[in-house]
Amino acid sequence: MPRRPKSRRGFVLVTMALSTVAVLGVVGLAVDVGRIFIAKNEVQVYCDSAAVAAAAALDGTTYGIAAAAGAAAASPNKWNFGTTAILSPLVTFAQAPGGPWLANPNSAAGYTYAHVAASVTVPLYFLPLVVGQSTSAVTAAAAAGQISLAALPRGLAPYTAVSTNTAGPTFGFVAGNSYTIHWPTYNANRSHCRVDNPDKCFNSPPCAGDSAASLSAVVANWGSKYHGYWGSNSNSDIAAAVMDTIQLTPLAVGDNVDPLLTPGNKQSEAGYLDQRASQDTDTTDNTVAGYLASAGHNGRRLLPVAIVNPIDPEHTIVTGYGQFLLYSNGSSSDYYKKNGNGNSPYCAVYAGPFNIGSLGPGAGGATGASFVRLVE
Repeated sequence: MPRRPKSRRGFVLVTMALSTVAVLGVVGLAVDVGRIFIAKNEVQVYCDSAAVAAAAALDGTTYGIAAAAGAAAASPNKWNFGTTAILSPLVTFAQAPGGPWLANPNSAAGYTYAHVAASVTVPLYFLPLVVGQSTSAVTAAAAAGQISLAALPRGLAPYTAVSTNTAGPTFGFVAGNSYTIHWPTYNANRSHCRVDNPDKCFNSPPCAGDSAASLSAVVANWGSKYHGYWGSNSNSDIAAAVMDTIQLTPLAVGDNVDPLLTPGNKQSEAGYLDQRASQDTDTTDNTVAGYLASAGHNGRRLLPVAIVNPIDPEHTIVTGYGQFLLYSNGSSSDYYKKNGNGNSPYCAVYAGPFNIGSLGPGAGGATGASFVRLVE
């Protein structure tokens, strides 16, 4: 076999060496680029979850703004393969998905969107040979907001709160005040009972927060026919409706619920209202402020109901939705059983608009009901 010329000896070795360096360089670049890509995904996941948590905490108050910022900062998601916390996210708020975004708005009213931006520094091992820098800043951002809902196929309890005020999101209700969700027995034969003197038309006084206009609307248009309950009279159906908020039918703003209103079964309802209240981990606070401030509450005492306006004897119109705090007198509450004779109302404390999935009220919107989703 003829020998190769001396000038060509070692060519394969040199080629292999150069190729190895090139391959190692490409692999090294892939490692750094891969780390940047993974870090980007981790920071994006953090921003997404933090934005959703922040938006869910907004309730139209400065307390809600602070709670939203805290919820974003408390997000458990980390980066660097889940080992390193993401520090100092920038959390801002807006009244619309396009901004403008403010960290500390002067008034919290109408702020239903949260934006979270975060940045981490990724160390580089091979790219410095190419780009001349040893680290890379990786940033991500996300925005989420409370989106108004006009229709609810599920999630409402079989009760109503009456208001002739049709302006959302609170419809004239005042957070912290007590309102009727099941009306006391109407008695037209009581002395001085008139539409313009509605207090005299009930065997027991309605709840303290109900307006005179609401009482007049009930007297004029419901009378003895209805009590504000719109579920089935069956015990099993009452249990499903109160405990699991399985609705008799979907409801939407503008619907006439008059055909759905029934007398209900007060004794059965009382048992399930108490049972639901007892499932909460805070069964002692009967003020909205105290309940929401309690780290132990789990939201079971918050009852979402339709807000309605009885405009004539055959039309009771859904104008929106709200969330009400059930009363409780202890871990095995029997508050409604003790206060639920045939003549008495069932009262609950208005907490605010209904934000699906939150452990407290939402910021509202036109309908008083919302859900949280990412918008960026």
